[in-house]
Parts: sequence; C-alpha cells; structure tokens
Amino acid sequence: MKLISLNTWGGKVYRPLMNFVKKHSKDTDIFCFQEMSDTKSDVTQCGEFRANLLSEIKGILSNFQVFYFPVAGGFDFDANSIAYDLTFGQAMFVNNSIKVNSQDNYFITKEDNFQILKKDFSNLPTPLQYLSLVNNGRVYHIFNFHGTPMPSNKLDTKKRLTEAEKVKKITNSKTGQKILVGDFNLLPNTRSIKILENDMRNLIKEFNIQRTRSKFSPFYGRLDFQKFADYIFISKGIKVKSFEVPKIEISDHLPMILEFS
Repeated sequence: MKLISLNTWGGKVYRPLMNFVKKHSKDTDIFCFQEMSDTKSDVTQCGEFRANLLSEIKGILSNFQVFYFPVAGGFDFDANSIAYDLTFGQAMFVNNSIKVNSQDNYFITKEDNFQILKKDFSNLPTPLQYLSLVNNGRVYHIFNFHGTPMPSNKLDTKKRLTEAEKVKKITNSKTGQKILVGDFNLLPNTRSIKILENDMRNLIKEFNIQRTRSKFSPFYGRLDFQKFADYIFISKGIKVKSFEVPKIEISDHLPMILEFS
C-alpha cells in the first residue's frame, strides 16, 4: 500500500498542491492531511488560503472515502472571527478498494469551553484522527496527528510531553500493525519524540531525512530555520518498500510518501 502525509498549509500553494494530489491519486491508497479547511458557504478564498479545500480535494479523489475531523471553526487563518461558516482540521482519504473497519477522533488537548482562538494559535486544540483498515486480510491502524504549534521553537514543554504520552497511550491500546503520521511540531532530539518512537520505527531518523519543511517556510535559509516538524512512526511488523520526503514545493511542509506491506 501507499500512504502520503502532508500538512497542506490550507492550500496556500494551491495549483501545485492540486496537481500533486491528482498525480498521486492513481496509485495512493491513503492520504493523511493536516491543516485542511471546509465551508458550507460559497466562499472559496480566505485571504491567501482556500476556504473549501476539502471539497476541492474531494473532487480529485472521487473514488476515495473521506473522513474529516474539524478542530476549530468560526475563525480565519489569522485567528480572526468571521461571519461565514469555516472550519479547519484533519482529513483522511482512503481508496474505495480498502475496507474501513472503524474510525474515531480524539482531542489530545482542548481547553474547556474553547471559544476564542488566540492570535498565536497557542490554544488551538490538538487532534488525533484514527482509522482501522483491512487490506488483504490484514488490519492496519492509521493515526493522523497535528501537535501544538506553540512555542514555535518546537522544543519540549509540559504540554508537548503530555501530548506525546496521550498519543502513545491511544496507539498502544490498538493491537496489530500501526502507522502514526502527521505534523508533530517537534524537533528530532526532543523527549517527546523519544516517547513516540518507543517500540516503533522513526522513519525520518532511519532514512536520514534531511528536512521536512519546504522553502516556503519563512525561516528557510536562516540560522533559526527548523528543518523538522513531520514524522512517520511504524510498528516493527510493517515492511517498508520505500520511504521518501521529496523536495516538492506544494506547502510550507514537504510530503512524506510511504510504500509498505
């Protein structure tokens, strides 16, 4: 099977992103997206971002099952309140040829009575999306995560360590082969990453990936450029046919492409 994980950046690099999805739609079984947007209004553009990115990608992936987990709504991409329907969160697309046994959505962190989104997104709820799939008689547990973006240094904090422990507890509760992907907003040498990679293979480390952020990052080329945010962790029973993070400029993140059995 083939899986692609990507933080879409809300479709800001729109046409290259859509061309990439269309190109890989022919041979990809699972897409895991972060920073997806959706609206029931007629609005298509929200500043530099797409308001209806979910439906636009649905149009390309018409032979896929769609699972959308809205994390927050009523705000634009600058955390301003808006008067029309707009949500953003996680999305997973699974080819119709694959049976989905079950699905679930978890808020790893979410403030009680969350109503106002802070300008620095520091109180943005952190989601973990889950699907149980069957392919060729084997069960796979797929997890799609987006970790807290603040503080922007991507180093350990009490919140991030708690997130890692909670995610690990959920993944450990599933029996069988597991794949955990997403934008973790963490650097490789953090304790949080060590928690997550316990008993799982960290493919970013194993394949000596040099960076997961693209040239669209505002810090690219600077001394404080953070090369990493995205990871794929797999259980040891999964056979990797290939893994790459191609330097394709379709977002401020690079896509992670995994072929496995």
